[in-house]
Amino acid sequence: MLAALLNGPRADAVLTPLVQFLTDECQKKGLAHTNAVVLVDWCSVLLLHLARSPARWANHGLDVVRADARVLETCVGAGSDRRAERIARAALVSTRRALRAIFRAEPAALPQLVTTLTAKSAVPTPANAVFLGVIAGVASRLPIAKSLLEQHKHDYYTYHVREIIGSRSQLPGHIANALHDFFHNFPTLEELRKELIAPVEKALLRAPEVVLNDLVSPMILALPESMDLSDILLENMLKPLLSNLKSSNPTIRAGALRTFIALASRSHQEDSLGRVADEVLNPLKQGKVSGVDQKVLHAQMLSALPPRTSLSTKIPPGLAPVALKEPSETAVVAQVSAMTQHLNFGLANGVSLDKTVSDAFIKGMSDKRVPVKRLWSIRTADIWWNLSEAQFAQPVVLEFCQATLPKLVEIWQEVNANPVPSTQNGMFTVGHYVVALLIEKARHISDEKLVAIFEKSDVISQSFTTQPKPSFILNPKVYAKLSTEDDVAVALRALTALAPFLGHDISTDAQDAWAQAFIYLIVAQSVATKAKSAAKHALTQSYLRSSPERISNIIVKGIWSWYKSTVQENKDSAAFSAKSGTAELGHVLGCICLPLDTQSKLDVRVDASCLNQQALSLIVLARPEIIPRVSWIDLTLRMGIDPGQLVRDNLNDLMDMINNVTEVRDAQYK
Repeated sequence: MLAALLNGPRADAVLTPLVQFLTDECQKKGLAHTNAVVLVDWCSVLLLHLARSPARWANHGLDVVRADARVLETCVGAGSDRRAERIARAALVSTRRALRAIFRAEPAALPQLVTTLTAKSAVPTPANAVFLGVIAGVASRLPIAKSLLEQHKHDYYTYHVREIIGSRSQLPGHIANALHDFFHNFPTLEELRKELIAPVEKALLRAPEVVLNDLVSPMILALPESMDLSDILLENMLKPLLSNLKSSNPTIRAGALRTFIALASRSHQEDSLGRVADEVLNPLKQGKVSGVDQKVLHAQMLSALPPRTSLSTKIPPGLAPVALKEPSETAVVAQVSAMTQHLNFGLANGVSLDKTVSDAFIKGMSDKRVPVKRLWSIRTADIWWNLSEAQFAQPVVLEFCQATLPKLVEIWQEVNANPVPSTQNGMFTVGHYVVALLIEKARHISDEKLVAIFEKSDVISQSFTTQPKPSFILNPKVYAKLSTEDDVAVALRALTALAPFLGHDISTDAQDAWAQAFIYLIVAQSVATKAKSAAKHALTQSYLRSSPERISNIIVKGIWSWYKSTVQENKDSAAFSAKSGTAELGHVLGCICLPLDTQSKLDVRVDASCLNQQALSLIVLARPEIIPRVSWIDLTLRMGIDPGQLVRDNLNDLMDMINNVTEVRDAQYK
C-alpha cells in the first residue's frame, strides 16, 4: 500500500508529511520492537523510492536514513531470545535490500550516508553504528561501493574512536560489535595501528572499566584471522593489559583477559609470541604475582597463546615448578591446564619432554590435597591418551610413561577398592581413565615394563567383577554420579575399551551390568544432551568394532533387564536412578539398528545373518507397549531387512520366542 501511494499521482503531496511522520515515530522512546520492525520496512520502501529520483533523494533521503538508523538499532537490540532474533534478522534483511538498490542506482549516495551518520553531534550517536555496519557489509560486496567506502575509512575510524572507544558509559553488545563487517573487510594493519590502537591505549588509562567491558575485543575478533597482531600485542597492548590485571575491579580484570585472548587469537609471529609469554610467565616464576585471581589470569593468558613449538619448550618447564609450589587449588588448576595444553602440542610436534615437567607430574599425583591430586592425574592421563605410537618410541616419553603408569594404577586400585567414596572426591574419573589407558594404550606398547604393568593389573577381570560387589565401572551408584561432559567422555572410553572382551568367559551378570551402564548414559535425565550423543556414538562404535552379534545380544538383554527393573521399581537399579523409565530406550536400539547408509558412511558392513538374528531378537521388545514410539517393522526396515520375508523364513523360531516371553514366567526376558 505504501509503495502504491508513493508511485501514485499524488506522491509529491504525501511525501513530505510521510517523511515527517516516520521521523517523529522513529524518535519515540520505548518503541515496541514489533512496531520498530514495521517502521524499518516502511523506511526501506521509502528509501527505494527516493533512490529513483535524485531530487527527492536530495530533499528527503538523509532524513529517512537518520530515522531508519534509530529504529534499526532498536530492532537489533531487541534481545537474545528467538523472537527477538527473528525481529533483528528481518530488520537487517530489509535494510540491506534497500541499501543494495540505492548503491546500485546511485553510488554517490554512499559518501553522503557515511558522512551524515559519522558526523559529530552535540549528543553522542553510538546507535548509528548499527546502520554504518550494514552499509559496510553491503558495500563490501559491491565493487563500486567498496571503492567509494575505501575513501571514507577515516570517517569510520574517527566515529569508532569517538562514539565507541571514547564512550563514557558501558555500551550494549550489539553496538560494540556493530561495525563487525567494516573491520572484517576494510582495515589494514597500518591503519589499525595508527587510527585505533593509540586511542585505545589512551582510553585504557582514562576509563578501563568502560573500554574493557567490552569495547575492544569485538573489534579485534572482527578482523580477518590472517591479520597478524603479534607486534601490536607485544608493543602496545601487553603492558596496559597486565597493569589492569592488578585492578581490584573484577570487571576490569575479566575485560583485560578477554581482550588479551582476542589479541592472542590474531597473533602468529613466533618471536613476538615468545616475548609475550616471557612477560606473562616471568612474574609467576619470580613470585611477583600475589593474588590468587591474578595467578589464575596469568595462567589463562598463557593458555590463550596459540600453540607453537617454541612455546612448548618454554611454558611447561617454566610453569611446572610454579604449579608444584602453588598453595591455592584454584591457581593450580589454571596453571596445570596451561602447562598441559602446550605440552600436548609440543609432544605432537616432536618437542622432547623436559625432565622438570615429567617429575612435576609424578610429584603432583602424590599431592595430599585430593583435588590437586586428581587434577595432576587427569592431566597425566590426558597426555598418555594423546600420545601416538611414534611418540611412545621416544626415550624421554617412554621414561615418562614408565614413571607415571604405576602411580596411575595405584590410584585406580584405590578407586576400585572404595568406589562410593571415590565419587565424592572425583577420583573415580581417574579410575575410568586408567582402565581405558591400560587396555587401549599400555597393552599395545612394545615395552616390557608397560606390558608387565598391564598384565599384573588384571584390569579386565577386575573391571568385570560383580561379586561380592560390582567394580566401580559397573556400579550404578558410581556412574549415576557422573555429572560433567568430560567425566562422561572418560567413562565411555573405559566402557568402549572393555567391549571387545565381553566374551563367553565373562559372566552374564557382568555383561548385563556393562549394558546397564551404557543404557544409563544414553537415557538418564541427569546426563547432558551432548554427553548422551557421545554415549550413543560410543555404543555404535562398540557394536561395530567388536562382535555386532554379541554386543546386540547383550544390549537387547540389558534393555529387557532395564524394563523389568522399571516395572518392578527396583530402587537399587540403574533404571531407577535414571528417572526416565522406558521413554528413551528407543535411542539405545537406534545405536545398534543402523541404516544401510550409515554403515556405508562408516565403511562397515554388518553380516546379513547377524542383522536377521538381531531383528528376530527384537520381535517382542520393539513394541510401543514396551518401548514408546518404537516399531519392530520400522526397525527392521531401517536395517534393510524385509520384515514379511523374515517372518516367513523363521516362523517357527519366532513363535517359540514369543511363547517363551509371554507364557513362561521365569524366562530370561521376564
